[in-house]
Amino acid sequence: MTLTKKMCAATAMLALVLPACGGSDGTVLGGADSEQGASRTSDDMAVEGAPDGSASGGAQETFASAQDEGQVGTAAQLPSIGPSVIKTGSVTVKVEEGSFKDSLQGVIATARAHGGFVLSTDVGGEDARSGTLVIRVPSARFEQVLSEVEDLGELAGESISGQDVSQEFIDLEARARNLRAQEAVLLRLMDRAVSIADTIRVQGELQGVQLEIERIRGQLRYLEDQTSLGTLTVSLQEKGAAPVRAGTIDRALEQALGAALGVVAAVIVGAGAVLPVAVLIAVVLLIVRQLRPRLFTAGPDPS
Repeated sequence: MTLTKKMCAATAMLALVLPACGGSDGTVLGGADSEQGASRTSDDMAVEGAPDGSASGGAQETFASAQDEGQVGTAAQLPSIGPSVIKTGSVTVKVEEGSFKDSLQGVIATARAHGGFVLSTDVGGEDARSGTLVIRVPSARFEQVLSEVEDLGELAGESISGQDVSQEFIDLEARARNLRAQEAVLLRLMDRAVSIADTIRVQGELQGVQLEIERIRGQLRYLEDQTSLGTLTVSLQEKGAAPVRAGTIDRALEQALGAALGVVAAVIVGAGAVLPVAVLIAVVLLIVRQLRPRLFTAGPDPS
């Protein structure tokens, strides 16, 4: 009887403990499941929100890319106007004694090797020890030619200048386009003219416009020539030789002195030719003056 009661009491205690254990396990498991569900829900929400986010990010990237492409496209559509510069320079080089002619030919060869040419030379005679050359070379090779010329000897002086004429190019081309449009209008009016007076009036306007177009074309050709080719004045001088006098005022003074000496020489030559004739005439006049009183005082013979 006692054993039976103990067994019943043990069974009742197990019955009470097992549900508690199962409840605690279920609670723990349920909590874990709820946490996992919550995490899955947040992940799912993140995944579901990801397309919108990626779409937003993609839209921003697309907009930025399109903006960049728009900037590139705009830059590509703009006209590329490079600098138009007229390059001029002068350089004085002292060469070794006895090497003037070789240096002179070296400058000429350098200009031709770079696609240029000699515009003018000023060299005095066979025994000259100094001289000046003016060469024109492509503007893109101007600095290289200058460097090679300076390497021919000792640099004694240098002057380089550049004039930007890009704005003049733009203005002249705009005026030329405007005048060509006026020319087209006048040509159409010329075709529609029905009277001689209208034709003459339109023709006068057309000639004025065409003359202005040709003048602008000439200016553009001049600017293109000046910007495409640089001008370099090279003065060569042997060491110990007299300096080169290539200035404009010096040349004018030399020409004036030469002209004055020429006049004096002409006067001397003329005097030498006239003086004998003048002396002869003076002698004849003196003789006539001496004989004239005697001829008038002598009377007729009375017999």
